[in-house]
Amino acid sequence: MRVRFVVLCVVCMMLLVFAIGCAKQEPPKPAAPAAPVAAAPAAPAADGKTLFDTKCGVCHGIDRATARKETKEKWASIVKEMQGKKADWISDADASKIVGYLALEHGKK
Repeated sequence: MRVRFVVLCVVCMMLLVFAIGCAKQEPPKPAAPAAPVAAAPAAPAADGKTLFDTKCGVCHGIDRATARKETKEKWASIVKEMQGKKADWISDADASKIVGYLALEHGKK
């Protein structure tokens, strides 16, 4: 009877040590953030191209856009249609930058 009690205590202690050792450690707190550095504003076309690459490039590349020349209104219509395909993927602010880039670089003159 005494051996069972000792074995049970040892097993419980091992489980406790195992549980404590495998517990998820909290990551260290980051240092206080440094003062934000004012970046130079990006050119609208560069910003629109970056947004096009990150947002629109998930499904198709720049070659799809360069294959056609459209008016700014048509580009706005196309981007609005793409916004409807996946909710909250392209914000209205991002969409206007993308339209500006497409109209500037791939618009009808």
